[in-house]
Amino acid sequence: MKGDKIWEAIKELFPGAQEGVPMARYTTFKIGGPAKYFVSIKSVDELQQALALALKHSLNYFMFGGGSNMLVADEGFDGMAIKIEMNAYSVADDTVVADAGVVTAILTRAAIDAGLTGFEWGIGVPGTIGGAVRGNAGAFGGEMKDVVESAEALVDGEVHTFSNAECKFRYRHSIFKENGGIVVGVTLKLKPDAERGGVKKMMEYLDKRNKTQPKGAASTGCIFKNYEFPPKVDQPLADAPFLETMRAKSVPEEFLTKKRISAGWLIEQVGMKGAKVGGAEVSAAHGNFIVNSGHATAADVRTLIVNSKEKVAGKFGIDLEEEIQYIGF
Repeated sequence: MKGDKIWEAIKELFPGAQEGVPMARYTTFKIGGPAKYFVSIKSVDELQQALALALKHSLNYFMFGGGSNMLVADEGFDGMAIKIEMNAYSVADDTVVADAGVVTAILTRAAIDAGLTGFEWGIGVPGTIGGAVRGNAGAFGGEMKDVVESAEALVDGEVHTFSNAECKFRYRHSIFKENGGIVVGVTLKLKPDAERGGVKKMMEYLDKRNKTQPKGAASTGCIFKNYEFPPKVDQPLADAPFLETMRAKSVPEEFLTKKRISAGWLIEQVGMKGAKVGGAEVSAAHGNFIVNSGHATAADVRTLIVNSKEKVAGKFGIDLEEEIQYIGF
């Protein structure tokens, strides 16, 4: 836009930058209005420049990799969308080193091809490895905390290395959700696969995913985190009242033993599985997925999310927490 000083500054630094880019092109949901400015980043240096520019001009921004686990408003985003396209990786001995923009499933296959095991479950994780580290993503019983040796992140404009312990991983959480750190790279420590069973295990995970998750429709991954029991329930004397309440509501013993209740199960129990609003639908295959039939809006999805939360809270007294990130709301 002529006379737009911010746009002129962006174009000077990033000649390939664009204006008014529909985010529906880049999200796995195929939903989202235009980002005012759109920049692709291919190095840490470029990322530092983009963030410095945003700070200088008090410009809102968000970063994304594969476009999963996010819902962009229909009105779009009044700021700068930064797409992380740093995608180099290497495998040596039992170690995998990767930039944040490497697709998680690609890294999984690379590790298996190199004769390593321990990360086969990564085939079920959408998006890029940087986002997977930030959210301690997991699938089929595995989590990033199990394989990360260290992560590099941009904090206050400088790159710092965080050990596994310093990442402070817990269920769908890491230190980077607390300190605003931007993951730019990760080192995974895996194990040699002496029996070379990685391909078989990966194919089993793919088969399970295809049988239990929606196929052929655009989605953004799991909408909600599974419900974790409150800390006090880890104390034996405090277990009884809470557990009895859950048993009275027919919560399976499997969930009570693990102290974690499937969000998909909760949503199914309140009759939301298959529910539709506009072009959005709670998947009939898995209650924790919302799919876009082809013409869904972010407003449609939000309505289904709100309805699901209200119904689960009403029946179980449980407040589901979104796993996805809202952009532009």
